[in-house]
Amino acid sequence: QLSSSSSVESNGASSRRRNMPMMYQMYESQYEDLRGTVYGPESPDFYPAQASENLKKALSGIETNDTAIINILVQHNNFQRQKILSAYEDMYEKSLVSDIEEEAGGYFLEAVLALFKPAHVFDTQQLYKSVSNRYGDHSVAVEIACTRSARQLKVIREQYQQDFKKTLEKDISMKVEGSFGRMLSLLLCKTREEDGKRVDEELVNRHANLLLSIDYLQQSVDELSKNLVIFEQIFAVKSWRHIEAVLSKADEMRGDRRDIETILRKNKTMHSETRLMLLTIVNVARNSQLYFAEKLRIAMSGERPDHNTIIRVIVTRSEIDMADIVEEYKRRFQRSLEFDFTQTCSGDYLRLLLSIIVPAGSIH
Repeated sequence: QLSSSSSVESNGASSRRRNMPMMYQMYESQYEDLRGTVYGPESPDFYPAQASENLKKALSGIETNDTAIINILVQHNNFQRQKILSAYEDMYEKSLVSDIEEEAGGYFLEAVLALFKPAHVFDTQQLYKSVSNRYGDHSVAVEIACTRSARQLKVIREQYQQDFKKTLEKDISMKVEGSFGRMLSLLLCKTREEDGKRVDEELVNRHANLLLSIDYLQQSVDELSKNLVIFEQIFAVKSWRHIEAVLSKADEMRGDRRDIETILRKNKTMHSETRLMLLTIVNVARNSQLYFAEKLRIAMSGERPDHNTIIRVIVTRSEIDMADIVEEYKRRFQRSLEFDFTQTCSGDYLRLLLSIIVPAGSIH
């Protein structure tokens, strides 16, 4: 579900969007009722040369001024950071990324480099890594498939072919086996309806009955693979609002029996990756901000923190719905994300994370 909070887009932001290349315009969040934590100055107040000069000073002293680097990063949005990279190279004939790599390290460096990558390029690289890891974790690919808009996924597919000289659909067919691979391809490569359309109640009832009549979620992976047409009809091409309505209607029709999420979690015959995919679909359809809050909690709860997940979520959601994720985290776990970061991370890496999730001046 989208957050009930709203943000009003200013004329300056509209002007900035018009001045962006189409690739960036398509990749910006289209949801005006979500709240990010990073916005950047409006066009008249954005001076990439000044930011570049400040970065050069921060990197040129005896000790690197990491605070200055953090401030510049969080005070500019992703598109503006690309302008800063270009201005820096024009002014000093050096790569800003290379200069930062010489001075910084660890998770701080990883987070900084992620923030400087164009958003669609970062997502494409994360997707490639997930798809190419044949025996590893495909959950990042599922996350991207379920949490990026149809416009964003179109940009990712184009970037994927440009970077890796093959279509995403073909690469998945070669690297991700079985029905899970076919389902993943449907989620990533089919065009999904946007949420703006009104939900068709008659179709919701028909899809809910379809789920119940074939006892869809109880089947083994072999039986599930025979129902890819149904998977595509309900989960791959319909809007997230429609999917949420179908799941709620199916639970309502099931009555006092277990809800869909419980059925999935307790199913031991379904392939683990297929089960995780369906759980992700259910969770994202119902509350995508809560989904990301739970991902962050899991990343910090294991024996070793999963910093790749922490960085990925913080970077990719900072301009979209990070403020809402922070609120969902506190509501769900009765503790602040800020506090848990201080227990898990340290140094400049911690300061960067806090600067992204906490409004300026309120870090404790």
